[in-house]
Amino acid sequence: RVLPARWRAGAAKGNGHAVPIKGLVPGMAVHHAPCCHPIPGDRIVGIITRGKGVMIHTIDCASLEQFTEEDERWLDVTWDATVADESLHVGRIRVLVVNEPGGLSALASVIAKSQGNISNLRITDRSAHFFEMVVDIEVEDLKHLTNIITALRASPQINDVERIRG
Repeated sequence: RVLPARWRAGAAKGNGHAVPIKGLVPGMAVHHAPCCHPIPGDRIVGIITRGKGVMIHTIDCASLEQFTEEDERWLDVTWDATVADESLHVGRIRVLVVNEPGGLSALASVIAKSQGNISNLRITDRSAHFFEMVVDIEVEDLKHLTNIITALRASPQINDVERIRG
């Protein structure tokens, strides 16, 4: 079986030159900030990081506060919708799953049926009734992540779901 290009090794890196962003100097190293997990569709800003290139943050990222006095480090950037982008990007959600047989299976099934891929899952809290989890999902863009969140909210085994940063 041949996997689609977006599922092949290396397609999900989410950094480097494969990420189409307008407003950068050609050849400049680009990295997605791990604090806010920007994905295409988010409003973004670039911060020049000495010796590392540009770090892309969502415009509402809390860590941007540390750069308010350093205007020279800010770059006005946007996602370049004119370039085909088959790479995957990591979106992070917090999910409250009912603690019953099949709860985790329902979560994974909804994400898979929505063409998402779980790249990391961490249980942050457990009670007699619920599991609270942080789930990293490989998605194409913000619309794809929003569709997954909507599908999860429709599942009876999912009590709550929201996108989170960091």
